[in-house]
Amino acid sequence: MENFRSNVRKPTMSLQIAVEKVRWLAAGLLELNGCDADIAQDVAEHMIEAERYGFASHGVTLLPKYLENIARGDVTANARPECLTSEGNLQRFHAHNGFGQHAGKVAVNAAIEQAKRRGFCLLTLCHAHHLGRMGHYGQMVADQGLAMLAMSNVTGRPALVAPWGGAEPRMTTNPFCFAWPFSDGRPPILVDFATSSMALNKARVMSSTGKQAAPGQLIDAQGNPSNDPGVLFSNPPGALLPFGEHKGFGLALMIEMMAGILSGGDTIAEDHQTDGSAHNHLFALIIDPDQFTDLAGEKGQFFADYLLATQPQPGGNPVIYPGMPEAANRERNAKMITIPVSFWSWVVEHYARKGIDLGLHPQESALAG
Repeated sequence: MENFRSNVRKPTMSLQIAVEKVRWLAAGLLELNGCDADIAQDVAEHMIEAERYGFASHGVTLLPKYLENIARGDVTANARPECLTSEGNLQRFHAHNGFGQHAGKVAVNAAIEQAKRRGFCLLTLCHAHHLGRMGHYGQMVADQGLAMLAMSNVTGRPALVAPWGGAEPRMTTNPFCFAWPFSDGRPPILVDFATSSMALNKARVMSSTGKQAAPGQLIDAQGNPSNDPGVLFSNPPGALLPFGEHKGFGLALMIEMMAGILSGGDTIAEDHQTDGSAHNHLFALIIDPDQFTDLAGEKGQFFADYLLATQPQPGGNPVIYPGMPEAANRERNAKMITIPVSFWSWVVEHYARKGIDLGLHPQESALAG
């Protein structure tokens, strides 16, 4: 999900901090602000995994925004998902404005159990606060030897993406995820992308660092092509364009209908107020490949080997599949992750405002990890 912007400004320095320390402090902050312990742990774990996989845009620097959302009532800190339907191959959940990372975990785990029993499960989840990184749920499913197609739309926030040929935003980044497991120890295929030309948080990072976007990714508020990602944050704002022109637009449209309507949630047309907090609605199909064919595992591995044996372009790197670089990142970041000094200072200061002295200056406490 790409519709959250971290409050942390462009960092001037970064630190290497122990993963377990950041996990503990992140969960603690959420508990101090009204979350039950297990919900806080689920949200913190999701953010830590995003950091480890290399997606800092969905990591712990979202905490300031999340705590702001709690204070404003944009998210109900201790809300738990309700199972509306659990019949056969269908699981329907309502998140009741609770944290998406917790609601998503509960719902996906329920669907995993049904898929193991029945071969597949259709899952919907509506009215969740930020679900986080879609690939997180794909990894959960693949770890159980299952495959997944999942998609999510975003409501409650202004539109960000112009329809193909349009001069103003009418949609959001509507992410899509596909996961396929392997049983031989290699990483799963894990496809996770926004249907816009880039993710909003990527544009935010580019804007804060002064980088320019490639042609064909953005338009300004007048509908003119622009390379400046800052147009998305101007008043009035510009818009992202769909990736792949009409193809990305068509995929985003499908996701809006499937996730926004079939989940029992909303579409962006119904709910795009400018002062709210984003809500996600999810549609997913979780499949046990082995219940469809005895050769699913072997055929999947054979196809992956076939792709990996592709001759690379002259001077290029070896061909890989989606999920391989992220798995390497996670292994590399098993014990330590990198975060901005500005964020670490915010953590120490926020604990101090709650009457808790961590006992060290930001840099010292970080390096003590």
